[in-house]
Amino acid sequence: MISSSHQQLQQQQFSPPPSPSPHPPSIASVAPPSPPPGRLESNTNVIPLRKSEVWAWYIQNATYCSYGWVSAVLMVPVLIQDLAARNGVETSDHSKACDTSVADYKCVMPVFGPHYLDPGTVALYISSFSALVSFVISLSISPIADYGSYKKTFLWVFAILGCIISVAFFIIQVPSVIWLTVILAPLGWSCYNVSSVFSNAFLPIYARVHPRILATAERLALEDHRISVEKGGDVPSHNNNNLAIMRKAEEQITNDLAAWCAGAANVGSMVVQLICIGISLAMNDSYLSLQIAIAFTGVWWLLWTLAVMPWLDARPGPPLPKGQNWIAFSWKKNFKTFKSMRKLPQITRFVFAWFILSDGVNTVTALLYVITYQELKFSHTKSLVMTIAISAGAFVGAYLFMWIRKLWTLSTKFMVMLTLGLYALLTAYFVIPLYFTTQFGLKHEWEAWCAIVYLGLIISTFFGTCKVMMAELCPAGDENEWFSLFQLADKGSSWIGPFVTGAIQSVTGDFRIGFWFPLALMAAGGAVLLMVDMEKGKDEAIRYKQEEEEEEACFRASIPPITVTQARDSTYSHNRQDLLIL
Repeated sequence: MISSSHQQLQQQQFSPPPSPSPHPPSIASVAPPSPPPGRLESNTNVIPLRKSEVWAWYIQNATYCSYGWVSAVLMVPVLIQDLAARNGVETSDHSKACDTSVADYKCVMPVFGPHYLDPGTVALYISSFSALVSFVISLSISPIADYGSYKKTFLWVFAILGCIISVAFFIIQVPSVIWLTVILAPLGWSCYNVSSVFSNAFLPIYARVHPRILATAERLALEDHRISVEKGGDVPSHNNNNLAIMRKAEEQITNDLAAWCAGAANVGSMVVQLICIGISLAMNDSYLSLQIAIAFTGVWWLLWTLAVMPWLDARPGPPLPKGQNWIAFSWKKNFKTFKSMRKLPQITRFVFAWFILSDGVNTVTALLYVITYQELKFSHTKSLVMTIAISAGAFVGAYLFMWIRKLWTLSTKFMVMLTLGLYALLTAYFVIPLYFTTQFGLKHEWEAWCAIVYLGLIISTFFGTCKVMMAELCPAGDENEWFSLFQLADKGSSWIGPFVTGAIQSVTGDFRIGFWFPLALMAAGGAVLLMVDMEKGKDEAIRYKQEEEEEEACFRASIPPITVTQARDSTYSHNRQDLLIL
C-alpha cells in the first residue's frame, strides 16, 4: 500500500518557446499568416541594408571572381596544356619528343598506353573532372550555410584553402608530374564554386532588406491598412495591385544589386589581369610566370576577403541542430530540397533549364580559350589580354543592359532570353561558316578579338540575370539551400560539355565542330526556359513557406508538455511516479 505522502506530487508544465524568424520575410510574401492572404504588412524589426555592408559584399565578389575568372578558367588550363605538350610527342612521329620551342608545333600526349590526346583535349578533360569534383563538394557542404553565421565563415575559410591550393602549383616543376594538376585543379575549382554559392546567397537577402524596398513595403502597408479601416476591416480590392508593385520593385532592386556586383567583379578581375600581364611580360611568358600569376590570384583573394570581413554582416540563420554531422546533414537537406521540387514546379523548371544552359555557355568560353591558344597560337600575355577584353566588355555590357532594362522596364526573364539569343548567334558563327568557306568561323586572330569583345558584352548580364531569376523564385529563408542547387545544376552539368567536345575533337581532329554541342544545348535550354512562369513561381514560393510554417506549428503543437514530477521522499514506488520525468 502506497502512503498518501508518496502520492503528493508537484508538477510544472513547460512549453518550448517559439523561435524567432532568422530571416526577414520575403517582400513578395509580405502577407503574414494572421491577416487575409496577400495583405501587405510593414516590418519594423528588420535591419536595413547598409552601404558599408553591400560594398563589402561587392569587394568580396571581386576577389573570389578574380581567382575564378583568371586562374581557374584561363591560367590553370593554359598551364595544363603547356605541361601536356612538354610531356608529349610529335603528332606526325610519335618517336620524337615534342619540341615546344618551334612556332607551330603539333604535339599529342600519350595516355593509357597507345592512346594520344591533344593538349587542349587534356585540359578539357581535366576541366570536366574538376566540375564533377566541385559538384560533389558543393552538395556536401553548401546547405550548412543556411544556418547560423556559416555563410560568412565559409567565405574566409574557402579563401584560405583557395590561397593554399593556388600556391601549391609551385610543386609542379617537371612535366612528368602533370598528374598533380588532376588534384589541384579540381580542388581550386571547388573552392571558387563553393564560395560562389555562399556569396550568391546574400543577393535575395540583401534585396529584401534594401531601404527602398522596406520603405515601399511600409508605404503600401499603411495605404492598405487605411483603406481596410475605411471599408470596415475588409481586405482592399487593390491589394493584388500592391503585391504586383512590391514584386516589380524587388525585381528591379535585385537586378540592380546583381549588376553592381558584376561590375565590381569585372573591375577586380581587370586589376588582377593587368598585374598578371605585368608578371608574364617581365618573365617572357615563361612557365614560372604562370605559376607566380596563379599564386598571386590566390593570395589576392585571401587578403581582400579578410580585409572586408569586419563590414560583412553575417545575417545569421537559425542555429544548426546540435550533434549533426555536416556532410550527412547537407545530404539530408539536399534530399529535402529535391523532394520539395514537386511543390515548386516553376523553380524546378528553371533549375533544369539552367542545368542545360550553363553547360552550353561555359563550353563556348572553354572552347574559345583552347582554340585561341592551341590553333591561333596566343601567347600567355595575349591570353591574359583576352580576359581583360572580356572583363572590360562585361563591365560595359552590365551597365548597358541595365540601362536598356530600366528604359523599357523589361522583365528579368526577357533579359535572360535576349542575352541567350545573342550567345546562340555567336556560337552559330563559330560552326556554320565551316560548311561554306574556309575563310570564316574563328579562323583568324581578328575574328577571335571580335568574338571576345562580343562575348564580354553579354556574359555578365546573362549570368547576372539568371542569378536574379533564381533569387526571385527561391523561398525566403532557404537561399543557400536553393543557390546550392543552382550552383549544383551549373557545375553538375559543366563536366559534360568539355568531355563531349573533347571527344568530338579526338574523332574529327577539329575543335570547331564541337560548337554544335553547346548550340544544341542553348536551343533545348531556351525552350524549357520559355515555359517558366515567374509570377506563378513567386506564388508557389510563398505558398510553400506558409505550408512549411504551418507544418512546423502543427508539429510543435503535437509535442506533449514536458512534466517535471518530484516525490517528497525517496521511498520506492512500484508505479515509478517518484522518478524525474524529463
